[in-house]
Amino acid sequence: MKNLQKVAVLAGLTLAFSAFASSQVVFSVVKIPGSNPNSLIAINNNGQVMVNSGTGNSYHVATWGLSSGTESLGLPVTNAGGASINDLAAVAGTGDPDSSGNFQAFVWQPGTGIQWLGSLGGDLSAASGVNDAGEVVGLSYTPAFSQHAFLWTQAGGMQDLTPTLTNTSGGTAVAINGLNQIVGYYFPDGADNTLGFLWTQANGFQSLGGPGTLALAINDSQTIVGQSLFANGNAHAFLWTPTAGVKDLGTLGGSESSALSVNNKGWIVGTSLTTSTKNLLHGFLWTPTAGMQDFMTVAGLSSAVELYSVQVNDYGVIALSTNKGDEVLVPKMTGSISSSANPSVLGKPVTFTASISSIAGPPPDGEAVEFLVGGAAVGSATMKGGVAQFTTSALSTGTHAVVAKYSGDANYLSATYTAVTQKVNK
Repeated sequence: MKNLQKVAVLAGLTLAFSAFASSQVVFSVVKIPGSNPNSLIAINNNGQVMVNSGTGNSYHVATWGLSSGTESLGLPVTNAGGASINDLAAVAGTGDPDSSGNFQAFVWQPGTGIQWLGSLGGDLSAASGVNDAGEVVGLSYTPAFSQHAFLWTQAGGMQDLTPTLTNTSGGTAVAINGLNQIVGYYFPDGADNTLGFLWTQANGFQSLGGPGTLALAINDSQTIVGQSLFANGNAHAFLWTPTAGVKDLGTLGGSESSALSVNNKGWIVGTSLTTSTKNLLHGFLWTPTAGMQDFMTVAGLSSAVELYSVQVNDYGVIALSTNKGDEVLVPKMTGSISSSANPSVLGKPVTFTASISSIAGPPPDGEAVEFLVGGAAVGSATMKGGVAQFTTSALSTGTHAVVAKYSGDANYLSATYTAVTQKVNK
């Protein structure tokens, strides 16, 4: 299936606020310079994006941020690719440590550098996910050349999650959440189709869905997403919860879709075919209140952009790798400013209130909003629930343009909000 090729992107290394109007652009598109098209991409909650770049057949792993720009990991090998990044900026991926062609999983941590994770006895392993505890999941060959899913920890090394599988195609662990719950997919012995799985320390291995299911991401509420075959025979994006089971998320009009990432808000991003005859995979955002929306609609992306890899963080920032290069979709902060008394009286206090929010909600509490009068900064206030208030009695008589300016942060862009015309009488 075409979408399986998109989600099993390691194969080249390992195996040869609420509802939004459907017409409203609610994201800004920011291009990431220097990254390879059609490569793995990931983002953490600090707005750091893991990107892969390089020339020819070599790979270069780096991080990029709105304020920090691009920073190389400085890996000691030329053929390595990143797959996941956690909130401490640790990156998990796969590389060739000795240029032998035997690829191996690694984890890189700031200040510590790279650590090769070994294998389950075979000559190949590949990492696909890392959580904030530094625990890594992926796949590895066994001495019998069977592919098994693994969990690696600093204390315990590499643990086989599918030890009884003898099917050569075996299993792959794709993602791990903050509660050490792991999802992936496997080929049952004697089967030609995959099943999804959930693995927990307490309950061990649990199969998910029917034949053709791929479990690809999990959040801290144990919401699992991926791709599964449904009654019509088509592969669709799905959502699974322990209480409700599997839910078909549908498509953008085409026959196929796949959910690739879910954040702790319950937002899901992935790919889907559309009604277009060009057969390009478009990116989508699915939310519990608005359902599935094309990135063309919510971010104004071109219809010629085909998605390869996508991930969403808990602040609603979406990192995507496409045939045109890598980008982030940043929720647009919209706002207004009001006055407590207009006109006001000279020497009497007046309070200006700035209210700021986005499709993902307001900026974090404690962030600053600057207030300007006539272009000059006169004070600032911190936000709570997207509201910041500044009171002054120092305005002179006359008419003043009062502006609120949000400076942005690691996830959100700065924005200036329309001036309120304040009149001050004697």
